[in-house]
Amino acid sequence: MAGRGVTDFAPVSLLSERTAAQLSREGLAQAASRDEPSLSAAHISLYELGRRTPQLSTLTALARALRVEVRALLVPVDAADLARLRVEAGIRQRDLARMLGLPQARWSRTERGLAAAEAPVLARAADALHRPYEVVARSAVHTRRTALSAPAPRMRQREMTMPRPLLTTYAP
Repeated sequence: MAGRGVTDFAPVSLLSERTAAQLSREGLAQAASRDEPSLSAAHISLYELGRRTPQLSTLTALARALRVEVRALLVPVDAADLARLRVEAGIRQRDLARMLGLPQARWSRTERGLAAAEAPVLARAADALHRPYEVVARSAVHTRRTALSAPAPRMRQREMTMPRPLLTTYAP
């Protein structure tokens, strides 16, 4: 299943970094095509206009081609959550979960703040993300606190119906 793209992507940042690097859209597409072969100048244009959102692998390829960190192409934030740290490191959720020795579903719940992470898991995550333990632990607390303070999702009301009884005749 294909992902939906990196939600924190900042189109204006891509444009400004490309301009600062003095690259045309075609030049950036060629430079990034070493890692992401199907990238074209038209894709770059759509990303810069905000009409498309790049996948993590494409965003990583663009950052390498521009010689910047992935976070330079993301919307700046005051407090990063666990998913943001993973994206900044350019690691897919499935791969990070594997590095941590966890099922992907478990790490997904942790990233969404639905499950608390234990200190040893956070220490391994810090190593995998190349971040200090304190940053990862603070992000885990921020993620959990945000999830707990969010309003509960409203469930759609469904009309309850009983199945119609089968009409059968009883003959003694």
